[in-house]
Amino acid sequence: MSKPLLVVVDDEPDIAAFVGDVGEYVGFDVVTTNSSRKFQQACLSTPPAAIVMDIVMPDIDGIELIGWLSEQKISTPIIIMSGYDGYIGMTELLGEKQGLTIVGTLTKPFRIDDIEPLLLKIIGKNK
Repeated sequence: MSKPLLVVVDDEPDIAAFVGDVGEYVGFDVVTTNSSRKFQQACLSTPPAAIVMDIVMPDIDGIELIGWLSEQKISTPIIIMSGYDGYIGMTELLGEKQGLTIVGTLTKPFRIDDIEPLLLKIIGKNK
């Protein structure tokens, strides 16, 4: 039986890798990328079971990606993360207004104990 897919997008490679490692630990297959365009390609090629996405990125930012996910009618649970706390609430509200499932938010820097319960919630495991 294959594992559910987690797609992580963050322009900071270390953070994307960290989130990916936690995702693998809790039972996901993981695709990480530092490019919003590659994130879009990944979401279209194999629909993910979960998405963890940064908001502030250089090519296409998280707010634009929220709109794109809505246009694509992607109903995947999403975790939003950012080092800019003020953007998180606005992006979460925008996503919910556009019919997306936002299951949580993370303010950078965060710890394993912050992200693990959110991923476990999505994958359907109890901690």
